[in-house]
Order: sequence, then structure tokens, then C-alpha cells
Amino acid sequence: MRILLAIPFIALLAPRLDACSCSTPGTPCHAAGIAAAAFTGTVLNITFYPAQPVPADNARPAAARRLSAPALADGGRALSRAFFLIRIQVEDVLSGIDAGQREVEVVTGLGEADCGYPFQSGMDYVVYASKNAEGQLATGICSRTRPLAQAAEDLRYFHAMAGAPATGEMRVFTRQPGLPSRSGVSIVAEREGLRYRAQTNAAGDATFTGLPPGEYSIHVESDGDLPDDPKVQLYAKGCREVFLLRTLRIIGRVMTKDGMPAARVEVEVRSTSQTAADMGRMTTPDGYYELPITRPGQYYLGINLNHTPTRDTPYPRWFYPGTKDQASAAIINFSGKPDTPTYNFTLPDRQDERVIEGIVFTSDGRPMAQARVTVFDSSETVIAFDAADPGGRFRLRVFAGIPYRLHAMWPGDTPDKAVSAVPTDIQPGSSPVSLQLVLSQRGNSVLDAGRKGPGDNGEFLRR
Repeated sequence: MRILLAIPFIALLAPRLDACSCSTPGTPCHAAGIAAAAFTGTVLNITFYPAQPVPADNARPAAARRLSAPALADGGRALSRAFFLIRIQVEDVLSGIDAGQREVEVVTGLGEADCGYPFQSGMDYVVYASKNAEGQLATGICSRTRPLAQAAEDLRYFHAMAGAPATGEMRVFTRQPGLPSRSGVSIVAEREGLRYRAQTNAAGDATFTGLPPGEYSIHVESDGDLPDDPKVQLYAKGCREVFLLRTLRIIGRVMTKDGMPAARVEVEVRSTSQTAADMGRMTTPDGYYELPITRPGQYYLGINLNHTPTRDTPYPRWFYPGTKDQASAAIINFSGKPDTPTYNFTLPDRQDERVIEGIVFTSDGRPMAQARVTVFDSSETVIAFDAADPGGRFRLRVFAGIPYRLHAMWPGDTPDKAVSAVPTDIQPGSSPVSLQLVLSQRGNSVLDAGRKGPGDNGEFLRR
């Protein structure tokens, strides 16, 4: 009871933690593959260690010091995390516990935000534990740790592997969705100078069996060792799944016309065939960017390739190495061979703005306050929005040289009461636009079937 009453008070002093978020722990084989120890046992006792300042001279008692979580900043003081120390009597062992060892200590958090597991004294559990920063066994609710009464599948796996060697299995996936798989590709799992090889099957998967526990670097043998090669820790009597993606990592720097770094500008790639998803990354304050491509194909590189200009990127569509004309753009080829090419380029002049303003009227000629006015571009992205003032007036800023479609509507008290003006196409131009819009048709034009934007004008939708 004293522990239960102390926890709320301690939580006020402990460092603030983000909410716990977990993925599925997978099968017993996969849980064992990522666990430094897997065993069953009975909880003998639970000891609570509160959060407290970490002395600079490491003067804390040895037991508390070696079991404390990494220190966090809190109000100018360094605090260790509060935790529970669980002492468990060991029964069946799958891996990670020495033969003949009858008791083991496991660390876990308080629960909820720090993902601590809610052990109870006297209960039996199957435990999958990792090693924390201090080298102690630790577990939580994101692991496959669970009461023994709910662990029938785990017990079957423990018993099936009782006489098996202390090795593991690894399956490497190389196929990407929408692309044909490649069989017969030699995949290497390397550890401490030892190289293990497996060939991909018809599905593009390579399976390694009988691997000793340890950390492995995985790569395609023909590529050699690459910085992006995944590194995977495999534990005894477990299995791991690894996705081996071969990446073209495009890097570079973007500058403005006056020679300044272009900060927070989105650099995009776009597939020439539209068989791959478009993607983009923002430049750093110094104008640098990095874009990973994992799907082989041909790509354009540039600014605003997939949408019209935005407030953050107020430039016309711009292709590397420096052109508005797609036919003159450089094409980046990715055959599947990893590489890190550099593409630097300079931005064009910023896109000019223009003003669209006007008044929204009801069908009987009264100004309609709070009418919703929305502007879409040809990719059906909302570019600007305004609510009319008490006199029905609205004012929007868009970019010159871009076609848009403007919708004005009043939602009414219920959806069936909505009324709209006939959508208005705004042609490219730089001069201000003044409109008088009449809510003359029933329904919400933004929600009606059909295109919301002006359609393909050959500028942004042509691929």
C-alpha cells in the first residue's frame, strides 16, 4: 500500500515522459530474436526506486546506481528515472540465463508513459528482456512479456526449442511493392569478420539459418559494404526479419539568385513515369537537402514539381539544373545501384502575387456575411481561403501566372440548406481580380462530384 500511495507523488517529481507507443511484439520466435533473455518464472518481490538527483561523484549506493535509468534534465537538476526492480525465480529458460541460475533481476518502468510492465508479486510470467544502458535486463509492455496463463504459444515454442542449438534465423526481404522480385541474388550477413551467404528465392527473400547470436551487417554481395547497410542484433533461438532497401541518396544545396542559402524550401523528386510516389524534403537553414529514393526508375528533381507555389516555396515550377521547361530538365536514373550523387542548383525569381477580392451576395442581392470562399489549383489543392466580412467582402492572395478555380458557398443551418455560386475560373495573370458572386445554386460546390480545380492546363498536371 505504501508503494501505491507513493507513486502519484513521485510522478510529480520525476521527469516528464512522452506517451508509450508500441508496435506488435510478433511471434515468440521474433520476440526471442530481439530479447537478450527469454525465460519463465515467478515474481518473488518488487522494489521501488524513486527518481532522485544523480550525484556528480557517483555516491549513490551501488545497487541503485547500476539500476538507474539514464539521467534527464528537470528544473536544472539531473534526475534518474524512477523504476521497479523485479526479482524473479527462474523456471524454464529459452535464452540469456546461465545454466543453474535460479534467480534474476529485471528492471521495468512505472507504467503508462514509460512503458513499464505491471508485474505482481507471486504471479508467473514469461519474460522477454532486453539490456538497458547500464547492462541490466529490462522489459516493458511493448515486449511479449505476459502472464504465464496467457502464454500457451510461448510455452510451446520454449519446449520445441529446448534441445535446439543456441543459434538464430534471419530472413531478408529485398522485393519492393510493384516491382518484380529478383532470385539468385547473393545476400551477405557479416559479423566479426565472418561472412554468411544466402541466395534470394523467387519472391526475392533470403533466409539465413544457424546464425550465431550477435550483431550483423546485411548487404547485397555485389554492392560491397555501404553506409546504409542495415545492422541487426540477433539473439539465440530467435528470428529476425530485415528489409534491405537499396537507396539512391540525393544530396545538394539550394541557393537564391542573390547567392544566399535557400532555407526551408521543399526540394522534390517526381517520377517521369508516375510509377513511384513523389516525395520531397525541406532544406536546412544553410540550404542543404537530402532525398532518399528506394524505387528504381527515372526522376525529375526540382521545386514545386508536384503542386503550385506555396507561401513557404513561392517559386514557379523549376527543374534541375535550372529551367521551367520539363523537356530541358535533367533526368536522374536509379538502376538500383546505391549511390550518393550531388545536385546543387539556384532558385529562380520568386513568383509574383496577385489579389482576388469581391463580394458574395444571396440570390436576392443581400451581402452574405461569413460566406466561405476557397481557391483550388489544378492539383485540387486548397491555395487560399477566406470568410466574407459583414458586408460580404473577401480578399485572397494567390500567385500570378497560375490558373485557379474559386468556389463561394454558404453551408446553411443543415447540409441540405447549403447554397453556392457558380465556380469561377481565374486565368493566369498579374492584375488584381474583382468579382461579384451570387449564391444561386443549391448544394456545396466544393463537395459536389467533379473537379474542384481548373483541370489540366499543361503546367502542373502534365507528366
